[in-house]
Amino acid sequence: MSDSKISPKQHAIPLIVIGLIIGGICVFIAHYFDWLPAAASLQADRVDKLIWFTIYTSIVVYTVVMTFLLYSVWRFRAKPGDERDGSSNHGHTLLEIVWTLIPTVVIGTTAVWAAIVIVKNENIAKAAPGALNIDVVGQQFAWSFTYPDLGVETGILRVPADRQIVLTLRSQDVIHSFFVPEARVKGDAVPGITNDRVRFTMKPETAGNSYTIICTELCGAGHGIMRSRMVVMSPTDYDAWAAKAKASVKG
Repeated sequence: MSDSKISPKQHAIPLIVIGLIIGGICVFIAHYFDWLPAAASLQADRVDKLIWFTIYTSIVVYTVVMTFLLYSVWRFRAKPGDERDGSSNHGHTLLEIVWTLIPTVVIGTTAVWAAIVIVKNENIAKAAPGALNIDVVGQQFAWSFTYPDLGVETGILRVPADRQIVLTLRSQDVIHSFFVPEARVKGDAVPGITNDRVRFTMKPETAGNSYTIICTELCGAGHGIMRSRMVVMSPTDYDAWAAKAKASVKG
């Protein structure tokens, strides 16, 4: 049977089967592995929804492209000994419009969604009432944290759960990038510039946990060891630590 005599339904069945197989494998891989660390902050949920949107969009696009590619390789392959040139095709205007519009819509949606997430997560207008302000300084190759209200400087970031934290990032030498993967919190520390838009709130259930703080901007030979810890405390435990730390400074 020639390809010209194959009905659209006969094309559709193998296309659907191939698509289901490829899509199923992609979805399995996406959910079988822990691609994202635990979401420890309230802002993390917004970020994760955006990430999963891009993942599923990528899966759909990949599945469609690979389905038609594999089917075409199988159905329209040249027969053994057939060295004739293939038929000349000059394009399909409607198809070209469709595959231009789809990426435009997807990219536009992602860009708008990302902008909304950034604005909400950083609370650009102003910090919430009762927010805890902490000054963060990056230098080769360590982080230091100063609590203006306490007059305390430490190498470990201690924060209370369920309270907005506002970090003011500065650098003493080169560009650094403050990042806590579980909180989805990231901000650049640039020499000569003050970055006060890093704002987050740790979930109440994260009290008692600690998370790694890393630098994600190549900042020199010791970049790989530029690490610290963020310890999340219950409000009561944090108040007790703050009182003790403040008293030790006065003493």
